[in-house]
Amino acid sequence: MAAAIEAAARGCDVTVIDESARPGGQIYRQADSRLEGNEFAEPTELARKKRLLHRFDEAVRAMDYRAGVVAYAAFGNSEIHVTVGDRTEALKPDAVILATGMRERAIPFPGWTLPGIMFAGGAQAILKSQRVAPGKTAVVAGCGPLPIVVASQFTRAGIGVAALASLRSPLAMLQHPRGVWHGRGILREGLRYEWTLLRARVPRLTGFVPVRALGNERLEAVQLARVDERGQVVSGTMRQITCDLLAINYGFIANAELAAMAGARMRHDPDGGFWLPEIDEQGRTSLPWLYAAGDMAGLRGALIAESEGTIVGAAAAGAPRTAAASDALREAIASRRRYGAFQRALRETLRVPSALWRATTDDTVVCRCENVRFSEIRAALEGGHQSLNAIKRTTRAGMGWCGGRMCLHSVAALAELHAGIAPANMMTPRPLARPVAFAALARQKRTVAP
Repeated sequence: MAAAIEAAARGCDVTVIDESARPGGQIYRQADSRLEGNEFAEPTELARKKRLLHRFDEAVRAMDYRAGVVAYAAFGNSEIHVTVGDRTEALKPDAVILATGMRERAIPFPGWTLPGIMFAGGAQAILKSQRVAPGKTAVVAGCGPLPIVVASQFTRAGIGVAALASLRSPLAMLQHPRGVWHGRGILREGLRYEWTLLRARVPRLTGFVPVRALGNERLEAVQLARVDERGQVVSGTMRQITCDLLAINYGFIANAELAAMAGARMRHDPDGGFWLPEIDEQGRTSLPWLYAAGDMAGLRGALIAESEGTIVGAAAAGAPRTAAASDALREAIASRRRYGAFQRALRETLRVPSALWRATTDDTVVCRCENVRFSEIRAALEGGHQSLNAIKRTTRAGMGWCGGRMCLHSVAALAELHAGIAPANMMTPRPLARPVAFAALARQKRTVAP
């Protein structure tokens, strides 16, 4: 949204491809206006959301805004292919800004495919957009700030939270006091979420992770165990908790497939988003027409995404046209610097030891789309198929509807843990990055951007 606002303000003809039905993305997701209820978020966050959405509503009149449209392919000649209802369209603009965000990271463990187990952000999205409680009694587990926020919002929504299991304490951020100071406003929001949990007497289990889910037709209970700093399970620490919802989040992975598909140079960052496009300070990738902003350029949160959107939107549009535009750009650069220091502190709470993937047993499904178990991946590794592409060809892991978005990170982590193979290259992304009907592909319109 911020990139589109800035580019339009500088006189560009802007087309916005939005996968959602309404503006706002994941963080500022909007519910249908006919739905009652609230989001259980903090007033300061809701104020930021309202402010940006208002700016976008004012600017969108000068744009070609396309809601519910999915970008499924990008090519080195600057073509972007999108779905538009029952057809597809090939766009060829002068510049493309990818702000495709991120997805959540999970660690496969026995039983994790049972109904009732979902990503924490997915459960939060149900509260935000549908005003529906995704369960009655929940266990929330993972690392970083999101599980804390989701557990608090569950409590506010009337969902019983039987336990919040955090791999690392939020106090790990204190290793970077300067960054903590720059993020003090966000920390105040976090403390209010913490107060909600304290007031509701939600049990806190620091250093615990889910190691097994139990149930027949759906989730009935989860087993948690303490792990040491290396990620090894500490014997004698197992706890079993009855629940019908397990919300998990071990951080995030950037949705960088389109950048890689287009041919941009990629880099590997195991804690900062897995594989990311190489970018300069203005968000430009190794392809002169392709820019990246927000979490897909490095996991840094909504506040940096908004500031960075302004910076990248200006770069893609060209030189500033007015003094006001120059002032806005300077403020965006300063804001990105401040919140960048805070995100470096926050990253301390998101570090996941590689041994944690030992919870993935041979009979655990790793690739959910193709029902590929770890025993098949282990056999491929032992047979000499050691690159991610080779594992994909041998086991079909990553060949399903998600295109590897769910399993790619786990396959790479398991290959490194069990075969000592550091991931040299990401699995080659192929069109289609999202499922598209054959009939829509057959009805394609080719458009040169205005």
